Amino acid sequence: MALGLVLAACSAGPDLYPSTATPVVLATTADTNTADLRAEYRAAVCPRLAATDPPCDAVVLQLAGEGVPALPPPPADLARRYRIGFVPGFLAECFDRVMRPFADVDRQLTALGYDVTYFPVAGRGTAAQAGDRIAALLRDLPPDPRPFILFGYSKGLIDALAFVAGHPEAAREVAAVVGIAGAANGSPLADVFLGAYRQWIAGLPLPGCAAGTGDELEDLRRDVRMAWWREHHADIRVPVFSLVAAPRAEQISPGLKPLYRRLAAVEPRNDGRLIWYDQIVPGSRLLGFVNADHWGIAMAASEAFPPLRLGVRDRVPRTALVEGAIAVIAATLSTAPPGTP
Repeated sequence: MALGLVLAACSAGPDLYPSTATPVVLATTADTNTADLRAEYRAAVCPRLAATDPPCDAVVLQLAGEGVPALPPPPADLARRYRIGFVPGFLAECFDRVMRPFADVDRQLTALGYDVTYFPVAGRGTAAQAGDRIAALLRDLPPDPRPFILFGYSKGLIDALAFVAGHPEAAREVAAVVGIAGAANGSPLADVFLGAYRQWIAGLPLPGCAAGTGDELEDLRRDVRMAWWREHHADIRVPVFSLVAAPRAEQISPGLKPLYRRLAAVEPRNDGRLIWYDQIVPGSRLLGFVNADHWGIAMAASEAFPPLRLGVRDRVPRTALVEGAIAVIAATLSTAPPGTP
């Protein structure tokens, strides 16, 4: 019902994203002090792809200005050095019984020896509430000297950042935060649908999650995110990495195309939920642009719920993407001076 309401509110509009189009190199890299690790990330992901996966250039888009890898190889035994955490996105808790972001990655990383923790924040909770929840969940975990690499998906990124900013002592257990299609700067869609969401969806009974107030979608407005950054940017003392979902036209799920077209009126390079540049945390390290939409980069929806196969494009090597990020982060942290955010 929630999805139907949102899609019904969207105008179809023309498809402004030809199949040959790809995002330009981040024009504001220097302005936002964003470090470019695209070459290192490509070198880490490509060898991890299986023979049945798409070619590397069809997974991680190779764009102008990408240099050559400059980092040393990552330390060995990454699973013994870091714990891995996943923070899900908006409404994820409400549909946890059907599908969970990175469930397949969780299983595969665990099989590789990683200690993986899923942080089930409220699906209709605010970022501040989610930050408090992450801190409480961390306190309940057994003592472990290994720090977390914390992956935040969509709104899960701003939830993770709210935790880092609001709980600096607890955040000492986090070595890095990674945004995967993270809503770092919000989305224009939040402004479009906030009124309808408050009226129809915030209090709609959904299995597995408590009702919201609408403030959880308010958190995703771009002006709210910009105000948050102005107030809290100096409180982010953990290294942050950005992985951007920037799908080519054929990789956009049919179920996301109405919202994609809505966003394309602002910027055709979007993942159906977020514009590409709104996924990049100011001052972060840019890992790369992935040829996946907002659903496919995080969920194997067609495996969890086969009737969705016609509505999603989720043939995405998510575990290779996450493993590549872990390797680049480990190599980056091994060369960074102590205390470098």
